[in-house]
Amino acid sequence: MAKKPKTPPPPPKPGKKHSSASRTVVEIVAIVAAIVAIRLWIFEANVIPSGSMKETLLVGDYILAEKLTFHFREPRPGDIVTFVYPYRAMTPEEAVRFFLRFIIKENPTGPRLLIKRVVGAPGDVLDLKGNVLYRNGKPVREPYIKDGAGDWGPNLTGPYAVPKGHYFMMGDNRYDSADSRYIGPVPRRYITGRAVIIYFSWTPKKCPRHASAAEKTKEGWRCTLGGEILRPGWDFEPASSLRLDRHIRWHRIGKLLKYLR
Repeated sequence: MAKKPKTPPPPPKPGKKHSSASRTVVEIVAIVAAIVAIRLWIFEANVIPSGSMKETLLVGDYILAEKLTFHFREPRPGDIVTFVYPYRAMTPEEAVRFFLRFIIKENPTGPRLLIKRVVGAPGDVLDLKGNVLYRNGKPVREPYIKDGAGDWGPNLTGPYAVPKGHYFMMGDNRYDSADSRYIGPVPRRYITGRAVIIYFSWTPKKCPRHASAAEKTKEGWRCTLGGEILRPGWDFEPASSLRLDRHIRWHRIGKLLKYLR
């Protein structure tokens, strides 16, 4: 008995290819919209460019800040926060440039995200005496600082009352931090998030403070500019560029940031 010939498949319906392409475009737009929404209202990522928060945060640490907490409560002394500086709203172009800062060069003249620790809330009276920070007349316990509480900048003297609607920020590395002592207190509306975790960490190949070369001396590795002592594997990694794995600070990845009050 002869086999019946196979029936050829029916031709595709008109418009099916167009419908598939449209669905793909919608999916891409939905994914981009979700990423932007997460970036605007839930999380933001940032990389530490300077040593102003040593030893809590190091140059090359990639941190994740969440934005939900400050919808339910105000920032508190001890919080590590991100904020926009200069204190003005980003234009749409500046926001896009900052969002793509890992791909294209960031606009050096536009607003950027800084990260510091809150040391004073609205109405608090701060003072720096004997290398100790005082808040409302009481010494503040600051186990996260290494070289003392620092001193006032050229524009402020204590006692200093934090204005209403503002927060006073300081870096944990008090002698190398351009914070509220120099740029003034931060208006509340420009505080964007609370840093919570280091999700990646990369040791610089150059001196992290000046982005200059390093040289090996009898005392150890030093910056050629400034003479700062460097700690290999911590502040600096002299390994060959072919050994990229040597530059990853594995011990810092996943580190949760503590909030001591």
